[in-house]
Amino acid sequence: MGYTPMSREEVMAAVKELSQEYAGNSYNLLTRNCNHFSEELCFRLTGKHAPQWMNRAAKLAAMFPCVVPSEWVEPPEFQDEDDAFMVTPSSTSAEAHMAPP
Repeated sequence: MGYTPMSREEVMAAVKELSQEYAGNSYNLLTRNCNHFSEELCFRLTGKHAPQWMNRAAKLAAMFPCVVPSEWVEPPEFQDEDDAFMVTPSSTSAEAHMAPP
């Protein structure tokens, strides 16, 4: 996608801001998924949009909702906050910490 003129701090601030906008409970397989996040981050960092094919499968599935099981589309709801996990920037993918109550 190219290079960004932003400093490391500016990049981290952009990622942090987008992380707030793309919280797990707003995930939608067809309309707000990791590719949507990546496209927006790419644009903020480089001013270039990601290739249109990147999210083509989600766009097609949104046009034909009968193809994708509904339980795949929305994120699962937690029974209470004790069931939620939060991965912190200092943790690895194998580590997770309980979200504060």
